Amino acid sequence: DKPRAERTSAPMAQAQAAPTAAAPNQGATADSAASRASWRGTLLAHLNRYKRFPGGANPGTVQVSFSIDRSGRVVSARLIGGSGDAMLDEEAVAMIRRASPVPPPPDGLGGGTIALSVPVKFSR
Repeated sequence: DKPRAERTSAPMAQAQAAPTAAAPNQGATADSAASRASWRGTLLAHLNRYKRFPGGANPGTVQVSFSIDRSGRVVSARLIGGSGDAMLDEEAVAMIRRASPVPPPPDGLGGGTIALSVPVKFSR
């Protein structure tokens, strides 16, 4: 039985771009938000397929920060919140690197690279 991704209503990703001052069309803004939400769900599902529970580790949640380019290639990954179990912490970062390339971000999200932060929940 494979562990499932933690479901949360909090935003998973923050684009490193200044928000636009005014949207010319409210419909476009709603479409854009829906597109980003759909992409986040697809991204989390993609990452989950690469998750492996290390033998001998204790269940826990790790917070990982990573950056991707416009094509979805992971350009960096690092631990930002440890679980207290070094094996889980290392596996969470390794999982991000193994999952590259990830689904590319939608147009209008971020610039040349997009910085993301995700919780990775490990359970038996």
